[in-house]
Amino acid sequence: MERLTAEDRLMLWPDERWPQDIGALAILEGSSLLDPDGRFRLEGVRQAIEARLHLVPRFRQLLHVPRRGLGGPLWVDAPVFDLAEHVRVIALPAPGEEAQLLVAAEQLRRRRLDRARPLWEMWFLTGLPERRIGLFVRMHHAIADGIAGVATIGTFLSPAPGAPAGSARPWAPVPVPPASALFADNLCRQAAGLGRAFEAPTRPVTAARRARAAWPAMRELFTGPPTPQTSLDRAVGPGRTLALIRSSLDMVKQIAHRHGATVNDVLLAVTAEACAGFSTAAASRSRISPCRSTCPSRFARHNTASRHAAT
Repeated sequence: MERLTAEDRLMLWPDERWPQDIGALAILEGSSLLDPDGRFRLEGVRQAIEARLHLVPRFRQLLHVPRRGLGGPLWVDAPVFDLAEHVRVIALPAPGEEAQLLVAAEQLRRRRLDRARPLWEMWFLTGLPERRIGLFVRMHHAIADGIAGVATIGTFLSPAPGAPAGSARPWAPVPVPPASALFADNLCRQAAGLGRAFEAPTRPVTAARRARAAWPAMRELFTGPPTPQTSLDRAVGPGRTLALIRSSLDMVKQIAHRHGATVNDVLLAVTAEACAGFSTAAASRSRISPCRSTCPSRFARHNTASRHAAT
């Protein structure tokens, strides 16, 4: 039984206000994806994707929210799964250049993922020059974060054209656990959580060390000055504009390795610097103190992944 973690559950409640899905846009070499007449081989692509679906079980699962007393949300197999509802093709308007590609991806991103189906979509965008194909993939953040999402997308891609897709493995959905099983599982989890809560006093040195390490951040969070009102201090709605910023991946890797960091760390640092510059400029114009922003990230320590908020 796969319950959502507390961190994953935090990704569910804001869905009513702004989408909590992540996406990736790629451009593929389309010689093997188009027939001689330039038509997209949709059925062949769906068959190739179906042959690898067993590598990503979440793509056939739903978020099931039990009634009160039976525990938190969990992943269950979709009783009916139709790949055609998730893998689709759309033609870009002329002239089929980068501007049209970005507009199309943004329009697709605005569509809300249907909770009644597995929370992902894969769109192939035809009409690019030189027989290239755009690929836009989106999935809910509860399925994967940014880095894991890229790895998930890579599961369905081949480095060389014409690679054999293989055949789909047989699949049958597992029924939703009955209420009795959900109740028993919830009871066990509650008891385990209570045991961990009572375990802290038996290790006062460890508990004190953790509290002391966390105190500076907590003090800054709760005792800091009120957050100033800026143009960024508002709910994020569906209306956004997608743009690209190009850089050298090799250069980013060199910077990351030089400082013992990762590519993701460098991107966060660049984003933070841009926000800091905007905040400082706004503060100088309106005589307000710079605002604070947070970004949910995942850090791995000793092969254990956990989410934190990077400020």
